[in-house]
Amino acid sequence: MSIYKKDNKFISYLVILLSLFVLVLFTKTEIMNMQENFDSRDTVNLELQAKTNELSELNEIEKSLKEDDSATKRYEVSISEDKLMNYFYGYIETIDSQVGSVAIKSISISEEKENELGFLETSVTLSLNVSNEAVLKQFLDFTVQESADYQFFIDSFFFPTDGREGGFSVNLPLKLYYK
Repeated sequence: MSIYKKDNKFISYLVILLSLFVLVLFTKTEIMNMQENFDSRDTVNLELQAKTNELSELNEIEKSLKEDDSATKRYEVSISEDKLMNYFYGYIETIDSQVGSVAIKSISISEEKENELGFLETSVTLSLNVSNEAVLKQFLDFTVQESADYQFFIDSFFFPTDGREGGFSVNLPLKLYYK
């Protein structure tokens, strides 16, 4: 009877091994598909998290743009030649005569046109006589300061730096963006 039991054990082990092989053979594709599904789910979750973060950032930007002190509020000004001239001449009168002087020879204002961002754009060119560099830097700071009535941007700028003493003439091309 012992041989019979040994053969039975061997056959039972063989049946178990064969059934495991068949089980693996038929379920390996399902296991691989399940792993692929887990990987794709993780990828989609990461993409969803990135899009959610991007949406929250965009919502914050939208909220800040709707506030009264938003970045675009400073561009909501009305433009007229008289106001611009008074703006520049008013500042020139405040310059201390001991520091130097600025004299406006001419102001040229181009026609407004709409740019690709939806802002109106005007070019203002100032022709100036300046007594020294310190006054020129002070005037440049005045034209581009953020808290000013008008938000000017300097297109390009050149002035003589060859060690001249005394006054010199400068052309200052400015861009003005507004709504």
